Amino acid sequence: MIKKNQEIEIDENDIFKNDKLQRKDSIEDLSKLIISNTEPLVLSINASWGSGKTTFVKLWQTYLKKEYKVNSIYFSAWEDDFSKEPLISILGEIKKYINEEFHADQKVEESFEKVKNIGGKVLKRGIPAFLKGITAGVVDFDKGFEEALGAIAESSAKELIDNYSKDKEITIEFKSSIEELLSKINNETPFVIFIDELDRCRPLYSIELLERIKHIFGIKKLIFVLSIDKSQLSESIKSQYGNIDTDNYLRRFIDLEYYLNNPKLDDFSYYLYSEVYQFNKIFKSKNIIKQYDSSLDELAMIKYLIKSLNFNLREIEQLFLQLNIIFSTVNLRLFESHFRIIVLFVILRMKLPNEYELLKIGKINIQKLIDLLVPNKLGDENNHLKLIIKAVILATGKNEEELNEVIKKEKEILSEINENYEKHIHQRLINLLELDHGNSGYYRLNSLIETVIKKVEFADRFNFETV
Repeated sequence: MIKKNQEIEIDENDIFKNDKLQRKDSIEDLSKLIISNTEPLVLSINASWGSGKTTFVKLWQTYLKKEYKVNSIYFSAWEDDFSKEPLISILGEIKKYINEEFHADQKVEESFEKVKNIGGKVLKRGIPAFLKGITAGVVDFDKGFEEALGAIAESSAKELIDNYSKDKEITIEFKSSIEELLSKINNETPFVIFIDELDRCRPLYSIELLERIKHIFGIKKLIFVLSIDKSQLSESIKSQYGNIDTDNYLRRFIDLEYYLNNPKLDDFSYYLYSEVYQFNKIFKSKNIIKQYDSSLDELAMIKYLIKSLNFNLREIEQLFLQLNIIFSTVNLRLFESHFRIIVLFVILRMKLPNEYELLKIGKINIQKLIDLLVPNKLGDENNHLKLIIKAVILATGKNEEELNEVIKKEKEILSEINENYEKHIHQRLINLLELDHGNSGYYRLNSLIETVIKKVEFADRFNFETV
């Protein structure tokens, strides 16, 4: 059965029940920070693509509602950037929220009608003609709007100057109408608008949305939380304005930045391994006997390599999806040793595809590859896993004669080592290269690798980029 990790279910009675990344402390702290805030605030949640930002903000939204009775809306800017004008997107989401939560409250609905009408004035005085026909009924325009657009386009500099005061008055009126609306929704707590995936939008839309938030929606008790990959958003800004200082540019719009970390990747990997894909059940169904303790099995290999190669959450999910396809399709003749090597090669192909191809044909700088996979920054733990990785790289693509030559060279190195511990470690490396593997004792490491590569390249025919 092919399956993928699903978006977590959030139980309002036990919000963090399925939170495998232990976000609770961060959400509680951030909630305390914003709940007493009365000033306009734009807060960014910054993390790279695939780091769990969407799950984080949805957990936070649910927590704020339950614990503090905070009203909020969530929407994906990327899904809404077809509207061209960010003001329409924001007002449309507010309208949708009111229809769902306050449809029986006439005062709230009347307040939004006022917001909508004044929003129409804001748009009329500031938007170009291409907005005609794409508002989808969110903002009502009175008769003569088409002629008004033409007149605005032909305004002289004098007319624009004369209209400056009127524009300011309309903006102030709009802000006042939003404040009135929010006071009728809940005057005790701030209203929060979560905007997700801003960095994936068209560059111009992203920039205009930031400008609308800061200049039109700078309103007391209104908080915007932007879920962004700051590096990607910076590239969008540069595509419009050239090679500018994007940090300074973004400070004009974002008041506070919060960097989202993922310190619990081990827990997330264990969750996918044991609960989502249930690999142990797969092994049992195929009568694969587990010979190694947990510090040396395929899960230990996963945990080690996702740290050494800096996997994000989305990449970990894709890794497990690929492993599930391979593990589910293997025959009954494989041994546990195969699965550790499968993990190594799937990860290598995902993160270092060029090195993977060069390794298969024997054109790789072996020491350079070992240094990439076994960095010193991870310390001395998992020494045996490191030896397994090194042994696999040394044995890949070797026939029996070539493998024996590799073993001979490693024994020559061993003879020159004087320090006992280093000598012991190197002897273990030679044992991995020299001894047979598997229950029957007749599979050498190079043979196992050949079998694994065939399985990995079967999975390679699937397009995991769409997952």
